[in-house]
Amino acid sequence: MMYILRLFIIFALCLTHKNTIMVSNFIQKNATILGAILFVIGILFCSTNTVLGASHSIVIDNQPVNHACCFDNPLTAIQESLLFKSKDNSKNKKFKVVIDAGHGGHDSGAVGKNAKEKDLTLAMALKLEKLLKKNYPDMIVLLTRSTDVFIPLFSRIQYANDENADLFISIHCNYISSPKTKGTETFVMGLHRAAENLEVAKRENASILLEYNYESNYDGYDPFSPEGHIMMSSYQNAYLEKSIEFAAEIEKQFKEFHMSKSRGVKQAGFAVLRKAAMPAVLVEAGFLSNEDEEAYLMSEVGQNTITESLTRAIAKYYEQNKDVHKELTSVDKEKEVKAAIDKVRTDNSDVKATSSVSKDVVSADALDVVYKVQIAAFKNDVADMNSAEIKSIGTLTVVRQNEVNKYLVGDFVTRASAEVAREKLKNLGYKGAFIVVLNR
Repeated sequence: MMYILRLFIIFALCLTHKNTIMVSNFIQKNATILGAILFVIGILFCSTNTVLGASHSIVIDNQPVNHACCFDNPLTAIQESLLFKSKDNSKNKKFKVVIDAGHGGHDSGAVGKNAKEKDLTLAMALKLEKLLKKNYPDMIVLLTRSTDVFIPLFSRIQYANDENADLFISIHCNYISSPKTKGTETFVMGLHRAAENLEVAKRENASILLEYNYESNYDGYDPFSPEGHIMMSSYQNAYLEKSIEFAAEIEKQFKEFHMSKSRGVKQAGFAVLRKAAMPAVLVEAGFLSNEDEEAYLMSEVGQNTITESLTRAIAKYYEQNKDVHKELTSVDKEKEVKAAIDKVRTDNSDVKATSSVSKDVVSADALDVVYKVQIAAFKNDVADMNSAEIKSIGTLTVVRQNEVNKYLVGDFVTRASAEVAREKLKNLGYKGAFIVVLNR
């Protein structure tokens, strides 16, 4: 500091001395001394900063960045600040839950005598959101839908992935031909172990038939094909063990508070859980095919009991995992996870196990849908495309959707017949022809 003070005095003299000749003579006579002083000051300045580096720092975004007096790269401080910021965000990241209300819009889901699945799942999702936000203000709660709208299955889990969610829960209501069957089930992604699990997956996955050009979104998966369900089941969530842990807690809560018995944690290939980048489960809250359980699902008492049970399960998982920050991983086909599955008791006692996939193919009539082949789409007025060649394949209809005229050929009962028609239309020059599925 003394050297700096002396230098300051010298420059002050230079600025204030009335006799410029004297100043000039002073500098000339003491040039060597002045140069030596400046050199020593420079060395001492850098050394001082090095020694005091711990107490002297740059602050960017309220984060200290230690530095030497000179940077080889001027971006060093910024890069270090971003590193500090990234680490801080990871530690302070809020726990995020995505709640998915199954079905919606023109996809009603299961239909009981008095209720539709899409309405009940939305009501329960909204109640669950409210409970979580009220009791856990430090938790971020998101919904895939908050109104009666149709959302493709792949978009639901993609939304959760994009939001970097910590937990995904899809709420559904069950349905089966036997009216006496009742109870809750919570599914995780994986290969079904019983015929009934496969049927549940088939019914829930049938929603993709209502999606535009669904084949391109599910790697060619066909919900009518037994092979397709094997393919879908082969997708394993990288967070399978955590999914099972969460599912087990849900069924534990249901077993204690739900009007019906818990049917356990199960595995099946659900399209909505495919490619999940977080622990993910699908909850079947009860059977609409059972009159008593349908009435329970429709009631305030029933919906409150179910959502309170889900809240407790989420809270338990949250408390156990809120400080565990998941690393981003890609979802792939995983190795055998039998050891993880065996940690949870899977109750399939009321279902006869099967070692092979049922070869019965669901008909389009059973789903009340029809197959058509789309050959074109224009925003302009309807064009005359009803040629004799097209008429020989099927009736041409024009459907206007989102201000676009879509040209559809045929009314096919089976997918196989629609595929034959598609190939014929491709041979006619409609290379981009693809199959769509519509409600009757």
